[in-house]
Order: sequence, then structure tokens, then C-alpha cells
Amino acid sequence: MHVLSVSYRTDIPAFYGDWFMQRVREGYVRYHNPYGPQVVTVSLRAEDVRAIVFWSKHYGPFLHHLDELDRAGLACYFHYSLTGYTAERATHPLEERVPQPDQLIEAFQALARHYSQKHVLWRYDPIIFTPLTDAEWHRRTFRMLAQRLAGYTERCYFSFLDGYNKVARNTGKLPDNLQPYDPPQDEKLDLARELASIAEAHGIGLYTCAEDFAVIPPIQRGACVDKELIDELWPHAQQRKLKLSPNRNKCGCYDSRDIGAYDTCPHGCVYCYAVINRPLALKRYKEHDVEHDALIKRGPKQPPQEPHPPQQLIIPLDE
Repeated sequence: MHVLSVSYRTDIPAFYGDWFMQRVREGYVRYHNPYGPQVVTVSLRAEDVRAIVFWSKHYGPFLHHLDELDRAGLACYFHYSLTGYTAERATHPLEERVPQPDQLIEAFQALARHYSQKHVLWRYDPIIFTPLTDAEWHRRTFRMLAQRLAGYTERCYFSFLDGYNKVARNTGKLPDNLQPYDPPQDEKLDLARELASIAEAHGIGLYTCAEDFAVIPPIQRGACVDKELIDELWPHAQQRKLKLSPNRNKCGCYDSRDIGAYDTCPHGCVYCYAVINRPLALKRYKEHDVEHDALIKRGPKQPPQEPHPPQQLIIPLDE
């Protein structure tokens, strides 16, 4: 049995939910290795899937699929990125096409009502410092979001903006007075402690995402693909031993297979490491084929070969 990641390379629930559900109906999905020519085929049958870890900034378009997902017998939990940056879009376009916070919060609450507060994990990620979104802005915004999400989640994952080269290329296009800056580590720790206090007051635990320097009580080291959480949510399921498989330095994730593709998300977040070419991402979104077995169409569908049934051996009986 395997764990599927759906997906940290793109936002499948927001933009490709119909495609994904067609993959569920057909029982398999194919994805391209982003670093090589290999094409991997993975089963989506419930008996082969230990859990599905979803990632999205907007589950609203996916909510009507939840009942069918349940009928398929798939074990799922959900990372929901909610930062409040869209409230500043007129003056600070960090997330060009992500809906406003009220709409996202409504979808968050609906998702938690359908499953439980344990199944939906809030991501306040990444924390970006700019002249507009300084530490005070983050304290104020985090408190507002924590108040609205209290009772709908038990966990919040956070990280600070990483300086990937591809991220720097995107943020470099912002005006000078909106450029992100990297404050001293002590200032980050002070903010992390304050966020932990706010979260705790609303019944939410704060977890790091690849930020070991901020693991100070009550903040815990997080694993986004979390074996312990999977075992807690589905304790009686057939278990396969999961191995640690970090995606980057200080990552605490366990082994999973991500079925997404880079340069396919149209959200337009300037800090995104998964999109280098925004026009290409929009083009791929508009041209994607709901019926195809891979998110990026390269050649015809290739359904997996069904194993041949064993031949029946007939042994005549002596009369």
C-alpha cells in the first residue's frame, strides 16, 4: 500500500478536481518524473492506497466530490493553505487569483464538518515579511484566522519564505517597496512564539514545516505526510511500514508519491516554487484533458495491464 500526495506541485482540488475524480473512477493515475523521462503508474484503488494527502489553497470547487471520494473507500486528510494575503491584493499582489479569506474559511469549515477537525490541517505558510506584511500584520491576521478556524482544526503548520532561486525570480518582479525581506532569526522566533500562544488559545497546536530552529515548546516538529497522523486516523487499516523521505533539508515527511506536475497551477502566487513559467501554467490548465490519465498530456492513455487470471488445472479423476 502506498501514500499519495495530491499535490504539492500544483493545486489539484482547486483546478483539477474533475480530472482527479475520473482517475479515481478508473482506478489508476500516471505521473511524469519531473527530473527524468520516466512515467509512473500508480493504483488509486482503495485496497492499494494507505492514505491520500491533499494540498490546496481552495477546496471550494472540490467539495461536491467528497461523497464520491468516501464511497470509493479512500482514506484522506487535507492540508489547507490560508494566509490572508489575498485581503491585501489591491496593494500587495502576493496571491493573484486565490479567493478572498471569507470564501476560503467557509470552504475550510465545510470540509471539517464533512470529515472532522483532525482531518483538516491549516497551513499558515509561507510567512513572508514585506513592508506591508510585517510581524504586526502577521500577528493580527493569524489571530483573525485562528478565531474563525477554532473548532474546525487541531493543527497549524507554518514556515518562513525560503529563498529558492525560482522564488527569487518571481518576487524580484515586485516593486521595490514590496520586496520581501529576511529578518534576523531572533525576530522570527519571537513571532513564532506569539503565533503559538494565539493558536493554543484557540485549541490549535502549532507545527513547523522544515523549520527546526523554531521547534521550541509548545511548537512541535511537523511532518506534512505524517505516519503518526495516518495511524491515528485509520488505526485498523492494513499498515505498511512507512519510511522517512524528506523532500528538502529538515523536512520531516514520510514516503509518498506525488501525482502532480510543476508549472500547472494558475493561482499566480509570486512566492511559488512550483511555477516558474506562469503563461505556461495557464496554458496547461486551459488545455488539460479531464479524461487523460496524466495531468500533462504526453501521448495516449496507457491503462495498466491487468494480470492474467491463473489457468485452471483440470485433473481427471479415475473412475
